[in-house]
Amino acid sequence: MNNTSSLRLKQSIRSAFGNTSDFVYTEAFICGAKAEVCYLETLVDYDDTMNLIHAQMPRQPDGGADPMQDLASSYLTRVCGSPEEAVQSIRDGLLVLLPEDGTGCLIVSPVPIENSRSITEAQTENPIQSSLDSFNEDLTTNLSLIRKKVNTEDLVIRTYRLGSDVRRDAALIYVEGQADPKAVELARQCLDEGQSADVYDIQGLLGVLKQPRFCPFPTYVSSELPSTAMHHLMEGRIVIMMDQFPFSLSFPSIVSDFWNVKTDKNQPRLFTYLYRMIRIVSLIVAVSMPGLYVVLNSVNPELLRIQLAVSITNSREGVPYPVLIELILMLLVIEMVIEASIRLPKSIGPTITMIGGIILGQAVVQARLVSYFLIIVVAASTIAHFTLGTYMNTVSIRIYKYVVIVFSALYGILGLMTSIVLLCFYMGTMTTFEVPYLSLSVKRGKSE
Repeated sequence: MNNTSSLRLKQSIRSAFGNTSDFVYTEAFICGAKAEVCYLETLVDYDDTMNLIHAQMPRQPDGGADPMQDLASSYLTRVCGSPEEAVQSIRDGLLVLLPEDGTGCLIVSPVPIENSRSITEAQTENPIQSSLDSFNEDLTTNLSLIRKKVNTEDLVIRTYRLGSDVRRDAALIYVEGQADPKAVELARQCLDEGQSADVYDIQGLLGVLKQPRFCPFPTYVSSELPSTAMHHLMEGRIVIMMDQFPFSLSFPSIVSDFWNVKTDKNQPRLFTYLYRMIRIVSLIVAVSMPGLYVVLNSVNPELLRIQLAVSITNSREGVPYPVLIELILMLLVIEMVIEASIRLPKSIGPTITMIGGIILGQAVVQARLVSYFLIIVVAASTIAHFTLGTYMNTVSIRIYKYVVIVFSALYGILGLMTSIVLLCFYMGTMTTFEVPYLSLSVKRGKSE
């Protein structure tokens, strides 16, 4: 590198980080050789890095080889090829050395500042009789967890750097021989074509993967448990992980994810089938019970036995609203209670849940704003939501039940059945990486 190129390199670095307060541009001596050092002090432990560099330098007598040439041959460094590479390396948390003689530029792998949390127990999932470790925000750590769980030579990990302005690392993981080759090729093609797209969140990643923007059912399964990601890989799914995101995204999602929880396989088979049966019944209750309440109260009360019809009618005595308005208002209150309990700190969330579920429910019944039967229906439907396989599927059912309620209010029992049939038809049209959503297993020709 001549003096002109060296000067242009220094100007590029100073221009890129001129307004950055944590950027350090200083001088250092490495075995007597003077060099300029560039790094971000929020990402690089400078003292430990320099100690590591000096420890790797061979002990040369006076008049020995150039220290910078010795450093260039070390495993810690690589030669910089362009100003753009040097600037991006500094942003990535590397250290750039510029020798005083202007003969080259070296990029050094430094000792990073520890800014990631350690491996802890899962915060959003409750594993039963399973490993308790969970993913964190460091992609390398997450990949090492998967390596330990899936100890096979067929495990394939391909890393990508997405974004042009804001760079973000992502990893495509699958088990060769288990994953569908067509799905793998489609995912790789999407990631290759979308490497210039800035990905700030999961919606951006789904855009790169060409997933539908407005879909009531997620096309992926998210989990913070390495054991769940391991099961997904071994059953033929593709797992995508992003740096600074402590969850794995498993593609594709299928209908059995509503009742199939992977950690159930750590228990006796009979217990697993019992849990799945409970979740299937809960799915039916969560979808149909609110709509059925509207049908039996306002459209088709003749479907009830006379004693039950009279009991329901007496419970609504004095309620000033129609059944549909009564149900919608109560469901919206429950939705607000759920969101409040999720967003608030854990020390306050249970208190809000108790106030909303007990005190508020009792108050509205005594005030004759809703009926006793409606409280039972809403409570049963809400509990049924949270027995499903994943939180994402829970939200899907929470959304679609309002469609069922509207159809039931308009057309009675016929509308209830029609809305469920339309739900099945819509699921039948969904595919993710050419895998139908109504598949019971990702492996072709197999089911669980």
